[in-house]
Amino acid sequence: MAAKPSLSPRRSNRAGEDARQRIMAAAVRLFAENGYHATGIEMLSSETQIGRGAMYHHIGSKEALLFEICHTRMSDLLTRSGRILAVDASYEQRFRELMRSTMRNLADHALEWTVSFQEFRALTGQRRVVVQEARDRYERMVAELLEGGAEAGEFRRLDPLVTKGILGQYNYSYAWIRPHGKRTPEEIADLFTDTLLRGVLEDPMR
Repeated sequence: MAAKPSLSPRRSNRAGEDARQRIMAAAVRLFAENGYHATGIEMLSSETQIGRGAMYHHIGSKEALLFEICHTRMSDLLTRSGRILAVDASYEQRFRELMRSTMRNLADHALEWTVSFQEFRALTGQRRVVVQEARDRYERMVAELLEGGAEAGEFRRLDPLVTKGILGQYNYSYAWIRPHGKRTPEEIADLFTDTLLRGVLEDPMR
């Protein structure tokens, strides 16, 4: 009896990537629903119908899964934000577009952001450092945009704690915002921004 031909490298790679995507999708859902610590490898194996050995082959460890979820979302957010900030426009226009982009990102990837915000502290060592640095970088982007607007006379100068409050107003909408709600993520961002800017735009009569 002739031996069964082995998979070509291309087919093998595709099968491996499909399995990895299934594991990632299951991890996002289970981490969001049950929490990182309450979700074991056996649960992931049962959800994906992929054995423990193959599971470790594809992902390395459960913490590696959590890191990839957090890092992927932060990397995407930073890339999109950097493009917006590089546009030649007023500080107000760039702030508005930045918040629109952020809210759309949160809505389109709500489960991933739920995991990122709620389970981030389960990361250890260098993985936690990398994600924390990415989070700090995004916060600096927003702070520098607001500071630049103040120097240009568009915004009032804000206490750094106010900047953290502004970030919280937008970022923590991941808990309830959805991509196909009554209002679009962009409309919600504009509503927040319009309300906020009435408090930070420089009064032309002063």
